[in-house]
Amino acid sequence: MTIINFMPAYAEAPVSLHLLKANVEAGLAKISELAAAGEVAVVLPANETELLAKVAETGAKACPTDGSFGFVYSNATALERVVAGEKPVPQGTSERAEATVVSGEALLSGDDATKLVWAAGAEAPVSVPAHTTGEALLAALGVEASEAKAVYLGFPQGAFVDAAHLADELDVASDYVRVYTQKNCMANALFEICDRYRKETCGHCVFGHEGSYQLDVIASDICHKKGRPAQVDLVRDLTPVMAEQSLCEVGQTMARTVAAAFDLFGDEIEQHFTKKVCPAGECQAYMTYHILPTKCIGCGECVDACEEEAILGKPRFIHVIDQKACTKCGACLSACEEGAIIMAGADKPRTPPRPIPIRKR
Repeated sequence: MTIINFMPAYAEAPVSLHLLKANVEAGLAKISELAAAGEVAVVLPANETELLAKVAETGAKACPTDGSFGFVYSNATALERVVAGEKPVPQGTSERAEATVVSGEALLSGDDATKLVWAAGAEAPVSVPAHTTGEALLAALGVEASEAKAVYLGFPQGAFVDAAHLADELDVASDYVRVYTQKNCMANALFEICDRYRKETCGHCVFGHEGSYQLDVIASDICHKKGRPAQVDLVRDLTPVMAEQSLCEVGQTMARTVAAAFDLFGDEIEQHFTKKVCPAGECQAYMTYHILPTKCIGCGECVDACEEEAILGKPRFIHVIDQKACTKCGACLSACEEGAIIMAGADKPRTPPRPIPIRKR
């Protein structure tokens, strides 16, 4: 049997579906041609009812599938279960599958030299060489190489390319690409990636299920000011074993991705718990609120807005925020019409330790 897979690994990067919808007649003709030569099953999201009906008319078996998750559909044994009318639970790596799996993109493009990739937040994919460099990939995406801190190639590739290696040769095998700039925190990036993997795991092996949970918790702790040095040692010990012992590609790829993130961005990540700062100023837990002495008029609006009584001050005095009492609710930020209250990351503004009289300006 040949299984043609149109299920996107990322809902926001439906490359194969995009190609099929761009030229439905040509796609159906290719499916019909394969169906005439042998048994064919086409896996599509269940909400694509019109496409499913048209596929059924070609002689291929149309298989409506839950599109609320996606990584598992990169596994051929999971696709075999879908075709059999079962849940898409992988029985192991794709090498164990008996069916031949063809991606929708491979069927419709027929070009191994190029790859369609969907950048995070983009409305459509762009075509790039399948064998390229990070610099060329960024140019195709319309991003200046000087602005990039890292390029992330999503599942099933799960690879990072940092700024120092943008000129290196690179194979593009993922539909989804995200570019991180100097304004992005790589600890937060890792947390978002881990959280997604955690929600995509099937839970049918110890390392895939428990390992993904542990890595997600550690990434969350680091971004929420709870990280500990011992957790780095745990990551270093867990990821190589998880990469070997997870039964399917989701756990294996997650382990390799996390290990690569710590190898490339370990210093930035570890500053979150060694120095208690987020160098990029993106993790909210490390942000603090401050009242600028040059803008404060001593009106007291922020004092009234703060339910924790964390702001000290009186009329015609520059107000000061007690950082120990502040819960970072943001009420003061909304209340100040002078723009005197700001959020700060690693670089904090100089403010008086206690309220002082406002000088004439």
